[in-house]
Order: sequence, then structure tokens, then C-alpha cells
Amino acid sequence: MSSVAIIGAGIGGLATAVRAAAEGRKVTVFEASPEVGGKLRQLHLDGYRFDLGPSLFTWPDLLLDTLEKAGAHAAPFRFTQLDRSCHYFWPDGTQFKAWSDKSKLSEEIQSAFGVDPQPVLEHLERSSAGFEATKGIFLEQSLHEASSWSPQNTFRQLGAAWRGRRGLPLTQTLDQWNARTGHEKLRQLFNRYATYNGSDPYRAPAMLHVIPHLEFGMGTFAPEGGMHAIVKALHTTALNLGVTIHTATAVERILTENGRVRGVLTSMGEHNADVVVSGADVTPTYRQMLPNHRAPERILNAESSTSGVIFYWGVRHPAPELHLHNILWAEDYRAEFDALFQSKTIAEDPTVYINIGSRTSPEDAPEGTGNWFVMVNAPAGWKASGLGDLRQRVMAKILRMTGIDVSEHLACEHVLTPDDIATRTGSHRGALYGPASNKPTSAFLRHRNRDRRIGGLYFVGGSVHPGGGIPLCLLGARITHELIERHDPC
Repeated sequence: MSSVAIIGAGIGGLATAVRAAAEGRKVTVFEASPEVGGKLRQLHLDGYRFDLGPSLFTWPDLLLDTLEKAGAHAAPFRFTQLDRSCHYFWPDGTQFKAWSDKSKLSEEIQSAFGVDPQPVLEHLERSSAGFEATKGIFLEQSLHEASSWSPQNTFRQLGAAWRGRRGLPLTQTLDQWNARTGHEKLRQLFNRYATYNGSDPYRAPAMLHVIPHLEFGMGTFAPEGGMHAIVKALHTTALNLGVTIHTATAVERILTENGRVRGVLTSMGEHNADVVVSGADVTPTYRQMLPNHRAPERILNAESSTSGVIFYWGVRHPAPELHLHNILWAEDYRAEFDALFQSKTIAEDPTVYINIGSRTSPEDAPEGTGNWFVMVNAPAGWKASGLGDLRQRVMAKILRMTGIDVSEHLACEHVLTPDDIATRTGSHRGALYGPASNKPTSAFLRHRNRDRRIGGLYFVGGSVHPGGGIPLCLLGARITHELIERHDPC
């Protein structure tokens, strides 16, 4: 029986473990933290439950596909589709609800902004067409295998993208592309999707215009039991398949011999394996676990994606105007990204994201209260010396834009900074999505899923192809597993 050692029990590592074990391989997972989940862990505090990591669930078919590979061993997983993706609040008092229903969305656009909704609906249609035209080649397969770029495959995947008026935007930035929405606030709204991979919409390529399709075209969803239910489903399924998971067990070295992996070294000793999959951030993988092997310096030195400062607040207030996902916009959105990527700091007036998980999981907070996940984008590596001032500014902004004085209703509090994220998850400098996508070639600068110099070594997770976030980590697990089956069959 072929054996696989997986480093890290985040979403990518657990999904890879499920797929490999379902094929009959002996799988062992090593997780440095005391619990599984990676960035998607949870916190219980004074009667409130918080999801520590990703709060948005889209493209559920990817998770269902992973679980279905386990057959009868799959853990149950239930979720519901939401009737809207987000509530948006602007400093001038404008509010907008992004409804899933297209007719309601049209009415909302006209009511909130006083513009013809048709250009916006066409903008979303282009997002959908671009997503469907490119996902097969840029998301669902490795970009670093020769077979991916065979003429037949490439022309088949991309041919439809250049037909008619739905050709791909190859030369613009995302901000320039979004100008076609016809309204500055809508332009700002669609610019926000660059932050889904920690990038700058004023530099990132317009190809990121496909991201809104995940919400507006495919829908947003809420797992029963909160986002951590995703981890529970993968974890339980892996155990049901016979996967061995060692928590609080860091991998110190990836062991190699004659140009091929032979296992890993942990505090428990050596563990032999035919295949090693690193779900750890690619930077510490090379710097710490492969110190005697040449590192891909161009990739490791690439511009980092953003990190975040996250306040977890138990708030004794019903907050009726707030939904599951809420955005309180900055007055000057461009200045916010100049601060993040040029000055390496947080703008005086940052955009604030508020997620209240108890909107869909009432058991996560006492009745009449909310478990608030409040996040501000921060540069990777941002030091917390200004944390107290930032906290006051965020609370003041919430009071100003919603009328809720969080300080008067605060039941409990926990905070994560970029340093905390780096320490807890091993993410280089606390970057949430590995390298940023601020160049047209950024997709090709992510690390490959299969090492071309060390046989049997593979990669998965947010710092490698296809990227960070739950859907892309699940896709990455599928890509990596397919490469293992092709190059290291049982």
C-alpha cells in the first residue's frame, strides 16, 4: 500500500487526505497546532462561538465532491443558500443589499443608486462568461504541467472566451474594467473582489472580474453549524477512512534521498512515506523543512497578499440592520490600498467587514446578541503597536455608520493580528492568500503543485496554485491528488 505524509491539517491538507485515503493509500497527517482546521479554526468565549478564519462559503459543489469520494465513509454536511450576499454601507448614508434574485437586485440598484441596472447585469453576465471560459485551464488544473498547455487542450478551454462581445479583458486593471458599471459606488463594490485574494484592485489584472460570479452567479451559502462545520466534515470523513492525524506535531524536515522524498522528521522521530504533500505555507516549507534544497526565490520573494486585523466581539445588541455579511466602506478606497501596498500601513479610515455568524447559526450567541467577526485589511507583517488606536477607530466608524456603540454593548473580546495569524497558521508574515495577484502574470508566479526537482513532493494550500480561500484550496487538493495519481500511482 502506497503511503502519503501530509504536512498541515488545513482545508487543503484534509481534503487531500480524504481523496488519497479514498483511493486506498495509507495517509498520515501532521499538524503543528493542537487542533485541525488551519485558518478555519474556532473559538469559544463566554458563551459565544466564533469562526476564526474564512467567513464566506461559496461553490459548495467542491466540498460535496470531496466528501462524495469517501462514499459511505463521508460525514454528513448540510447547508442553506442565502437570499443575499452582503449588505453595503457608504459614509454618505447610502445602503445596498446584494440580492441573489436578479429582479430584486435590479430594483435595489435602481433604488440605491438611481441608475439603469442593465449595464450592471451585463457586467455580471461577463463575469459569469469569463469564469466559465477560464476555470478549466486556470483553476481546475495545474498551470505548471506540459499536458495542461497542449494545443488541443488550450484552444478547447479558451476558444469560447474570445467570441463576440464577451472577450476576456487582457490589458486593463480591475478598476478600469469596473468603470463600465456606470457608477462610482458600484465600481467600488466590484473592486472589492480583488481583496478576495488579498490584492490591489488599482493594479490587479481585470481577469479578476470573474470572482463576483461566485456570489452573484453561483450564490452564497451558510453551513449548518457555522463555517467550522466544513472542517468537521472533512476531519470526520478522513478519520472514517482510516487517516491518522497527529496534532501538536510539527514537521521539522522533509527527508529526501537520491532526488526523492523518503518521509518526514517530526518530534516523534522519522516517518517514512512514498509521497509527501506540504499543506504548509511554501516559504517555511523551503526555508525550514528543505534547507539543503534550492528554493524558488522569485516566488518566495514575490509581493505578499494582505493580512488582516480581526476583532472577535460578543455584542449585546440585536443590530437589526446588519446581516450575515456587511461592509462599511472607506471614504477614500484608493487611499486605503495605497496605504496597504505602498506605505505598508492601515489607512486612517479603513473599510470594515462585519460578519455575524449567529444570523444563520443562532446557537453561536445568546439570544438578542451577536458573535461579531470584525476585520480590517492590513499589510502582511503589520506590527500591532497601533492596535489600540485602530480598535477605537473601528468602533467609532461602526457607531457613525450603524448607530451601534460596540463599547457600550461589549460582552467579550479576542483579537488576531498579522503576527498572531503567522504564529497560529504558519502563513509567511501573516499573509492570508500567499502572494498577491497584482500583476497579469501573478497566476503563474504561484508555486506549482508538484515539485519538478524532488520526486514524490507535492504542494497544496493557499500559498500555491490555484490560491487561497476555501474553494481554491479544495480545487488545489483535487489538482494535487490527480497529479499524485498520475506521477506516483499506488
